[in-house]
Amino acid sequence: MKKILLTYDYELFLGSDSGDLYNTLINPTEKILEMLNKYQAKGLFFIDATFLLTIRNLECFDKVKKQIQSMVISGHDIGLHIHSHWLDAKLVDNCRWQFNEYRYFRLHNLEDKDLEKLIKDCYKILSIIVYEVKKDYNIETFRAGGWSIQPFKKLNCIFRDIGIRYDFSVLPDMVNDDRPKHYYDFRNFPNKDIWQFNDDISKEDNNGYFTAISNTVFNMNIFDLIKNKKIIKNYKIVGDGRGAGKKKSFFEQLKRVRWNVKQILSSDGIDINIFIKYISTLDKRIFVYVSHPKLFSDNSFEVLEYICKNFYCINYNKLVKV
Repeated sequence: MKKILLTYDYELFLGSDSGDLYNTLINPTEKILEMLNKYQAKGLFFIDATFLLTIRNLECFDKVKKQIQSMVISGHDIGLHIHSHWLDAKLVDNCRWQFNEYRYFRLHNLEDKDLEKLIKDCYKILSIIVYEVKKDYNIETFRAGGWSIQPFKKLNCIFRDIGIRYDFSVLPDMVNDDRPKHYYDFRNFPNKDIWQFNDDISKEDNNGYFTAISNTVFNMNIFDLIKNKKIIKNYKIVGDGRGAGKKKSFFEQLKRVRWNVKQILSSDGIDINIFIKYISTLDKRIFVYVSHPKLFSDNSFEVLEYICKNFYCINYNKLVKV
């Protein structure tokens, strides 16, 4: 059986409406955990720790904390995920927010001293939650909010201090420049699934302290892309918030038209039959799947169940030793 690493970004929506905590995060995550446990599959959950800092004095914190701890107790892995524009979140209802500012969407928009403090505060609050149920567990994986890991040099010393060694932010050959929000450019990166690096994540260094694990990306032809968009309109996602992405005009979309369009291997927004068509033809030894509980639909659970039945789901530490 082919190997796959299941990763999840544990977060609310980050636009004009974060969505209801239970509908958007707690309930779908619980269903995902139930399915993974059913098939004895393990996942790597990247926890939005800036969200944890935001809710630490609210009643809802205890529910989120207990769910994270249940992941650890069940043998799932926990990684650090940071969406720094929680610094500008406005509470509008019980554990529900809106974001009108995007000054700090990228970690790199913070001053150096503020950047270091935020990352260390995020690591601390998440570590305390984990240590309560598993004292020997060290959080050493990271995924950047909005995939915005560049330039890595600003993060190097901070990550060394707190013990982060493995990064899961790379989307091979993909690029997006929507600053002050998303910015990443993964073109001209090593043509590998895994490599070591130091200051520059795009430069392989066999003696590097850090390890980059790229997420699986594949090319979907334009006809399947159009077909998929029509099909998924019928799938209702569980989350009831709004994201930070902007709607692109017809001309912006036209400029992006290609015969093949790069897609992240995920159960978010892809019909199960189209998913099976592509994953069954990808020539890879190891797959890294990315998903978000907030974007799950009934179809997403079908995709996840297909994966659990047909792939060997591995922990990240087994992947990096391959």
